[in-house]
Amino acid sequence: MHEQPITKRIRWMATCVAGLSLWSTSAFSQQNPVASTTSESPIRWQHTAAIERSAEATSEWMDVILTPEIFDGARYDLHDLRVFTASGKEVPYALRVRSKRSERQPLEAREFNRTEGPDQSSELTLDLGDGKLEHNALEIQLPGQNYRRLFTLEGSDDGEQWRPLHEQPLVDFRRGDKVLRDQAIEYPLSRYRYLRIKLFRDPLVDKQAVTIEEVTVLRTVEVPGETLTLNARVGEREAIPTDSGPGSRWVCELGGDQTPVSSIEVHIADEAFVRNYQIEAGGPEGSGTGFSTIATGVWRKRAGEPTKPLRSEFPEARAARLRLIVTDNRNPPLQIQQVTFAADARQVVIASSQQSESCRLYFGNPDAEDPTYDFARNLPQRLTPEPTRAALGMRTANPLFEPEPLPLTERLPWLIYVVLSVACIVLAAIALSLSRAAIAAHDSADPAVS
Repeated sequence: MHEQPITKRIRWMATCVAGLSLWSTSAFSQQNPVASTTSESPIRWQHTAAIERSAEATSEWMDVILTPEIFDGARYDLHDLRVFTASGKEVPYALRVRSKRSERQPLEAREFNRTEGPDQSSELTLDLGDGKLEHNALEIQLPGQNYRRLFTLEGSDDGEQWRPLHEQPLVDFRRGDKVLRDQAIEYPLSRYRYLRIKLFRDPLVDKQAVTIEEVTVLRTVEVPGETLTLNARVGEREAIPTDSGPGSRWVCELGGDQTPVSSIEVHIADEAFVRNYQIEAGGPEGSGTGFSTIATGVWRKRAGEPTKPLRSEFPEARAARLRLIVTDNRNPPLQIQQVTFAADARQVVIASSQQSESCRLYFGNPDAEDPTYDFARNLPQRLTPEPTRAALGMRTANPLFEPEPLPLTERLPWLIYVVLSVACIVLAAIALSLSRAAIAAHDSADPAVS
């Protein structure tokens, strides 16, 4: 059975439209190629800086501290940092913010004397050894739900004379998908070698003594931070009115457009003063970014007190300039000699074994993804010994840089109008052909029977 001419015509035109659609879709969907998940090339990074390693590494790790010019060229989240060797090999790294913090570390403890008391309580004794390590917290794992069980803790140096350390209820309450569970115990800092735990059952829930499943003894360790302190370039004093009276204003340049800052120290030559101050953070001059207040307070110095810089701390901000406003009232303006600013250092750590050849830091790729290296996830939180410090060279333009090719729609913006016009013409031709075929079929049909 042969197809009718009209059917052939429709199929041919539909094939043309489909082919045109597929071509236009492939042409206009050309985007940047997906980066390899195993390797990258430095050609997509705009900036680079040399990592100037020390002559001799004294640690299995090496690190550099990022400078303000790195923040200017990199993404805000710093996920576009990459380290490559001179031969183009990608080097895994860990990026850390060197904030001062406290962390809890588990201690080894030997368990003995696990018993049940006559009052259906559970007892357990732990031996922490003779290391005389400080400890101040426990984590305890218990079975069951919806309970309130009393917990007591005693300490001893010899296992004979016991002293009470702590007492508190351990609770587990649940309502729907909400859970309130408290199985962490904090107690005064102690160096007792032996700890004796006693857990009482909840008479409303527990029919017998409750098994203490697991106990972890913890000690709090203060991890020191590191700050990057730099000098600000202080501009000339400006006389301005403030909300409280006549005052002075100084604009301080931080040396970069996105420089982190969380504190400043102001060196003042005056012998005695009490002044209200306000600190504002803003973008680079001419950027249109205004200033916003990040700190206020009072600076005071009495006659005879030793001269030292006056400090102000505030939540970290990214800024190009700081504006220091001081209310003078009827007093002479302060004589500001120097302003320094600081923030938690950003540290890039690599393995010293990766330094068999020179390395460079690359940055400035808005499309780069967070690399999340295994090296970074396996790196200990506290590095002992400290990494060998390397210097970071000046930021330079990456000579290998090649921008991503623009999509076809941006390279040939007129092409989309051509494709749409051709598609409209084809569709109009199909509609016209169908209309003519329908009229011809109607005219050739037999007259209707009355």
